[in-house]
Amino acid sequence: MSPEVPPPADRRPEDHSWKDDRFGPEEAAVIDGTLTTIDDPDQALRVLRLTKEAGAGFAAYLLLHDTDVATKNLEEVFYRTYVDAWEQFSHFRHDVLEGLGWLDAVKDVIRTQGIPEDHLIWNYAAIDKQILDIYDVVRLDGWWHAFYK
Repeated sequence: MSPEVPPPADRRPEDHSWKDDRFGPEEAAVIDGTLTTIDDPDQALRVLRLTKEAGAGFAAYLLLHDTDVATKNLEEVFYRTYVDAWEQFSHFRHDVLEGLGWLDAVKDVIRTQGIPEDHLIWNYAAIDKQILDIYDVVRLDGWWHAFYK
């Protein structure tokens, strides 16, 4: 054992928070599992750097079926596809509908036509199907992480 590496009993537990409040044990397991599959030290360092920068979002990205940690443009592809994370899928759905302008449009129709608010309901199953056709979604440690397909 070298003086630079203290014996196991003297080591502090590893901090896997990566300074991201969403980062939990599932994300840590994803990162640890990914690192065990990488033979190239430069790729491992890139994964660690991206984990430090992007935290839980990057851990979720590693679970997508088409993620290749060996690709040279890993960082670029991650940042181009990552949208954000939500604690509840309904909040994600709300943000999508708001971004499309649908929430305001329906409110305007209800108001101008005098339709009682409880007469129009959203078909969440159909909306969620459309959302999942556009986004890849990964749930880790209670958060929904969304990526453009």
